[in-house]
Amino acid sequence: MEHKKILFVSHDANRAGSQLLLLQLLRLLQERGVPMHLLLCNGGELESEFAQIITITRLYQQDSISENFITGKILKKINLHRLYEEHSAQKENDRIIQELEAQNIGLVFVNSIANARVYYETLRFLHNVPLVLFVHELAMSARIYTHEKHLNFLLKKTDHLIAVSRAVANYYVKKYDFPVQHVSTFTLIDHDHVDEILKTVQTDLLEKTYRIPSDAIVVGGCGNAEWRKGNDIFNWIAKSVIKTTTPLPVYFVWVGAGPQHEIYELIESDIRQMGLSDRIILIPPTPQALDYINRFDILLLSSREDPYPLVVLEAALQEIPVVCFEDAGGAPELIESDAGFVVPYLDIAAASDAVIQLVLDPGLRQIMGEKGRKKVLERHNTEKSVGNIETIIQKYLPLTVSEKQNQ
Repeated sequence: MEHKKILFVSHDANRAGSQLLLLQLLRLLQERGVPMHLLLCNGGELESEFAQIITITRLYQQDSISENFITGKILKKINLHRLYEEHSAQKENDRIIQELEAQNIGLVFVNSIANARVYYETLRFLHNVPLVLFVHELAMSARIYTHEKHLNFLLKKTDHLIAVSRAVANYYVKKYDFPVQHVSTFTLIDHDHVDEILKTVQTDLLEKTYRIPSDAIVVGGCGNAEWRKGNDIFNWIAKSVIKTTTPLPVYFVWVGAGPQHEIYELIESDIRQMGLSDRIILIPPTPQALDYINRFDILLLSSREDPYPLVVLEAALQEIPVVCFEDAGGAPELIESDAGFVVPYLDIAAASDAVIQLVLDPGLRQIMGEKGRKKVLERHNTEKSVGNIETIIQKYLPLTVSEKQNQ
């Protein structure tokens, strides 16, 4: 008898926090022989890595017919254009449903509320199947990435909610009255896997690629450039810190800001107008992010809202102290008062002072960095985290799994 599978749902395969976290989770569950399948709603550079771990159904959005094509022009003239698109969309939807029905799905695991519409519209035939929702979003992201109707329906159908931080859990309990007894709070980082990668990182990649001096003190930021991530705040703090610490070779480096992002030109323009193009470096999204992060002396989390970014855990594992804002997400829950500094929300002066203190005191950086790594290993033990997820899965879909089995 074929085992029932878990259907994981990801909104895309871009190199971003929730997608990277899902990739780690799938890798660890695959090693334990958990039967699973992935619905990938959009592509991205991580797609090939997902494909090495799990079978995939791709949800392609049907392109509209261009007026440059003769077929499209003819259909428009005879008013069949909309009917053609509707027929094509229905045909594609039927294909997806047929593929998924063949997978014998016993549990749906939705990674991110960005999948709320897909669950509401495309996965109707699975609405009677148990649902686990892994949430990585707070209020700002909820408004940006989903519709209230779809989100409310998704939460109504959710049997168990996993939140990446207490800040996230509290938001859904208070805002949406989600029953607290069906909420778990933890996140996942495969620290052994990260440690293995760190053995082979290019520790001087930043020097080689962007020609910063070898004795530079690097204050880093990371994430796809967007207003929520506070790239503008990062630059304001950089201006203040560099002015105060001159002539020390302090450089600010943001990994994940490229021309493909809407606000990139605005960020780059500000840097140029500040006269800091040689001291604030923007690096586009890259699979070598850990090589660059490894060179950070300080991580500056300038986000207006960030539920519990993976980069904070990665930095802490590398004994890099963190400066972040309170009331901006879950990072303060790890950093507290001993693994960096938590300053009042959007207090540029306080954040600048915290960064300056760390710039001027390498001993303090070391002490706080070591404390950060210790807390990640204690609070986010990989085996325990995966065990917690397996326990939740077993509650709704009993499975016989083994670390020696393969999917």
